[in-house]
Amino acid sequence: MTRFSGRTNAFSIDLEEWYHAELIKNVNSSKISRIEPPTSDLLVLLKKYDTKATFFIVGKVAEDNPELIKKIHAAGHEIALHGYTHSRLCEIGPQGFRAELKESIRILKGILSEDLQIKGYRAPSFSLNQKTRWAVDILQEFRIKYDSSVFPARNFLYGENGAPIDIYKISSRDIRIPDETSGLIEFPITVFSLGRLRLPVSGGFYLRLLPVSLQISLLKLVNKKRPFIIYLHPWECFKDTPRVKLRPLYHFITYHNINSTLKKIEHLLKSFKFDRVDNILGI
Repeated sequence: MTRFSGRTNAFSIDLEEWYHAELIKNVNSSKISRIEPPTSDLLVLLKKYDTKATFFIVGKVAEDNPELIKKIHAAGHEIALHGYTHSRLCEIGPQGFRAELKESIRILKGILSEDLQIKGYRAPSFSLNQKTRWAVDILQEFRIKYDSSVFPARNFLYGENGAPIDIYKISSRDIRIPDETSGLIEFPITVFSLGRLRLPVSGGFYLRLLPVSLQISLLKLVNKKRPFIIYLHPWECFKDTPRVKLRPLYHFITYHNINSTLKKIEHLLKSFKFDRVDNILGI
């Protein structure tokens, strides 16, 4: 498989612990960190293919792993925000959201540099939707330039049907309607669109579920119209991620194909061009 000369796409990693996963975060289990080994594996793979990525970082993970954050930054990857506690926006509300942004920025700048420019944000569990659209204005208060939280296809956990599938300016009035007067760019999670069908194809469970040949074919079709964004979590790429007892469907969604995720990522890195989100957006 050879790398083709199409559009450059965005590669993103949500730097969170395995126990932050939505379907297991409330399960009573050990909270022993497993963040370093799979993140190091991803850094090696990205270096192998000369690819820069955006890391959306949970503030508490940064606080507990400052050397890992330095390693990511030194490799030339973008540092962006993913909350402080990995709590959904609907759980913390506007004031809690402001507090989490402030604390995460303080931690990251303390680890790296006061001059660090943090341009991007992704809401935990894609929890930016019509009910939490107040977050759009707060992000602009903190001079965040772009967001990548909108999941434009609804499932039982998250998503906003009717949201744009292409990059657009997002407004707190209605996140489904582009607003050129807004100061915040939205890079929504990539879906393959055919008529009214919207099929998530670019990350998380969907990345692990789809055969890699089908995924590459669908992403090439997306690339004819727009860049796409890949998203994944280090715990999804690690055979030693702890397994906890879940109901069968939740277990399948959380753990399916974890052992083969890195190989699938390598196929994608061979097949497409990738860069940091800020570089894709030109900001």
